[in-house]
Amino acid sequence: MILDSILKPTDVKKLSIDKLTTLCSELRSEIVRITSKNGGHLGSNLGIIEISVAAHYVFNCGDDKFIFDVGHQSYAHKLLTGRRNLMENLRVPGGASGFPDPKESQYDHFISGHASTSMSSALGIAKARDLNGEKFKVLSILGDGSLSGGMIYEAMNNVAGTKDFIVILNDNQMSISKSVGTMRGYLSKLLATKRCLSFRKKFSNFLNLLPQNLARRVELFIKNHFPALKGHNIFEEFGFQYIGPVDGHDLKQLIKVFENVKNVANYKPVIIHCITKKGKGNQIAEQDATNLHGLDNLREKCYTSVFGEKIVKIAEHDDKIVCITAAMKNGCGLSEFANKFSDRFFDVGIAEEHAVTFAAGLATRGVKPFVCIYSTFLQRAFDQIYHDVVLQNLPVRFIIDRAGVPGEDGKTHSGIYDIALLQNFPNVTIMAPSSSGELEQMLEFAAGNIQEPLAIRFPKSKVINGCCGDFRIASKVVMEGHITLIISTGNLLATVIETVNILKITPTIIDARLIAPFDFATFHKYAKNHSKIIILEEGVFGGLSGIILEKLVTLGQFDIISKMYFVNLSKIPVEHSSRTKQLDDCGLSVQKFVKIIRQALKLPSSEDI
Repeated sequence: MILDSILKPTDVKKLSIDKLTTLCSELRSEIVRITSKNGGHLGSNLGIIEISVAAHYVFNCGDDKFIFDVGHQSYAHKLLTGRRNLMENLRVPGGASGFPDPKESQYDHFISGHASTSMSSALGIAKARDLNGEKFKVLSILGDGSLSGGMIYEAMNNVAGTKDFIVILNDNQMSISKSVGTMRGYLSKLLATKRCLSFRKKFSNFLNLLPQNLARRVELFIKNHFPALKGHNIFEEFGFQYIGPVDGHDLKQLIKVFENVKNVANYKPVIIHCITKKGKGNQIAEQDATNLHGLDNLREKCYTSVFGEKIVKIAEHDDKIVCITAAMKNGCGLSEFANKFSDRFFDVGIAEEHAVTFAAGLATRGVKPFVCIYSTFLQRAFDQIYHDVVLQNLPVRFIIDRAGVPGEDGKTHSGIYDIALLQNFPNVTIMAPSSSGELEQMLEFAAGNIQEPLAIRFPKSKVINGCCGDFRIASKVVMEGHITLIISTGNLLATVIETVNILKITPTIIDARLIAPFDFATFHKYAKNHSKIIILEEGVFGGLSGIILEKLVTLGQFDIISKMYFVNLSKIPVEHSSRTKQLDDCGLSVQKFVKIIRQALKLPSSEDI
């Protein structure tokens, strides 16, 4: 295999065009094999292979900086930069991350697990280069879905005049689902101008025959005197030299374009518009690009699917309910809702800030918005939650998926801060279901005529079946016992129950399904009569623990504080691994919780545990 000979990026430069074509084929096979075994992002990586190979062939990856957006399309880059052994264990401990990480390789220059960030970070690197008197090119390799994020335009507003700054736009008409919004239509219009494209191609060939200074003057004259041939191009208005559209799977054409761009970029920023096919080379991935965007090891029914089924049932009887997502229709379980209620479903693209403020506007007019966003991405809308929702006390419903440890996606997707962030805001209700029944009842409550912001958080894990009893009671006392009081949130209730069954003890167990406002009446009823109090939560310290501590300090109840143990996500950042291992590493598995209880209660140890 040619891939066997690629130990560093300069090895790509030694290959002939024919061998580069073979290398592309081998990379496709390798990525399919690796993701079939470990999960990961399949379609996006199959579609960008020729671009990756051509970029490594033309540019100097040892000096030039490659910044990927979103970083999940960097698998070929990793395989071409000496990480084949790490990629064998993609997304598992000791193996490669699913995203670029400077700690993993000298050829990664910025972590990029969230979309629409690459142009800003790349521009910062380019400006630092100029200030430092360095010489290298900066490449922002951008997916078209990222163009739905407003941060891209904030960066473009500052790009003009930046030299040796190149954006490669990988346009596959997809984000995770099909790309949405006006920008998607605009890119399509750029593809539709076939007469102009033919002229541009011939004109470019002509310019290549001229000396560089003369070519620049001729090009400027044509653009100023024949605007119809130029067309209205938003990228050129922002100061870019626009090149394209280019066939993103034509290796020879890509190499030729990239070689030409190396010279053009010496005097102005350049954007190369490449058209690709998501899932290219794999028939199944091409035909079902949305569902095969990534491969997931979770096969059992999860909370996401419970939410998706329940919200459809509720919406059938309430036409005020709408659902909003930021390019995560499938990931947030909204496919059926979108199909049945297309006029009440809004995919706003990768624009979490807009999603929240848009929902706030809807809420002012009596509509019932459900904003469905992963916990890690909700962080991006922190200001909008506070300024646009909380200050006006608007009844926006936040459905926070992937709350807690992130699994194989690793630290870029950690959903461990949402409780700590939201609990600082006044009048925000935060709920965490410990079973499918609790989630369904929480959704029914949220769909009612609530008057304040509300959030429901749940992890990416298999669902635990069961009902919650009387939901009007904020905390559910699962077991009444003595000596030890254990308070847990969400899915961790199952961990607590399994632990006490192993240890054969009878503590008092409270399911804090209503995290905020916390049920202090029930807490105080039991706290004063127990010698040990253990708080268990799948989040950072400062979430439920912060709520309880702040109240007790305010009341001066230091006698209760002295009895408390906190078990939460103390190991940060959470590196890529399975959820099971991550929970164990952070002390939240049954095995680790058994040891914690043994130590707290000074119980005899057992070799069986």
